[in-house]
Amino acid sequence: MIGRLQFGMVASGLAACLLVAALYLTVPRAGGPDVLQHVRISAVDAALEPNAPAAGSSLATGTVVPRFKSAIDAEWERRAVPAATDDKRFLVAVVLDDVGLDRARAQRAIALPAPLTLAFMPYGRDAPALAVIARQRGHEVLLHMPMQPVGNQDPGPQALTVDLAPAEIRARVGAALDRFGDAVGLNNHMGSRFTAERRLLVPVAEELAARGLFLVDSRTTPNAQGAHAAEEVGIPSALRDVFLDNEAKPEAIRARLVELERIARARGHAVAIGHPYDATLAVLAAWLPGLGERGFQAVPISTVVRRNVARGAATR
Repeated sequence: MIGRLQFGMVASGLAACLLVAALYLTVPRAGGPDVLQHVRISAVDAALEPNAPAAGSSLATGTVVPRFKSAIDAEWERRAVPAATDDKRFLVAVVLDDVGLDRARAQRAIALPAPLTLAFMPYGRDAPALAVIARQRGHEVLLHMPMQPVGNQDPGPQALTVDLAPAEIRARVGAALDRFGDAVGLNNHMGSRFTAERRLLVPVAEELAARGLFLVDSRTTPNAQGAHAAEEVGIPSALRDVFLDNEAKPEAIRARLVELERIARARGHAVAIGHPYDATLAVLAAWLPGLGERGFQAVPISTVVRRNVARGAATR
């Protein structure tokens, strides 16, 4: 009798241990590894960028960028366009802003050889549907979030302005992101005033962090603080290197693409931002098919972000 009782107690204890072990293995545990490396952006590296931050800014003077965290299985990784990169090729990521307000031009952008990254305006009536088509065609999707510029230009409805409380900033970003289920993150529309203050960008980065997404700083001001806000919150980011069409003429756009290729050769990758202008779309349609012959590879912006994460650099 005693032997059977002791055996039952041992069996019950063993079963309890097995149950605890099973629960431990099946319940997901939060967090991921810290990326511990620190990065220093050299003056030489900054000089390679035609639109680099002004001398004296933190990114131009070689300030050490704080470490940041990257989550395992982040949502942006799930939404990203797969891109098998070739170590022998230089990577170029082309982002087209202001997509979704003009349906015809959006369709022309979507028809370009993939993968590009299309940044959709949140208040475009057809933008969410067009974003779904863009993703189906192999392009990556960003939210192009309106932010307050210097001067009196109107960035659009529900823009982020310097007078907003942090909670309202997060609410506006969240509402805009809710329209685009495939977005891997956001970049700024205008924003030369708003993005110059890190305190204003921190709530933006916090909302992205809550959703597992990343930040692309378009650098519409030499004092852009996007990378620093991303570092502070702990999300990955990327920076724009070249604006393609500040002068929307074919010869000017081609010259900027030459500059993009030069930066990519020097650093391994480069990021361009353009717009769905007729001239830009026509020049890209001619430029993209010949990239491989020149030793380059077009990649979605997430590929650049992934390289930054691997290197521990939120700004490269």
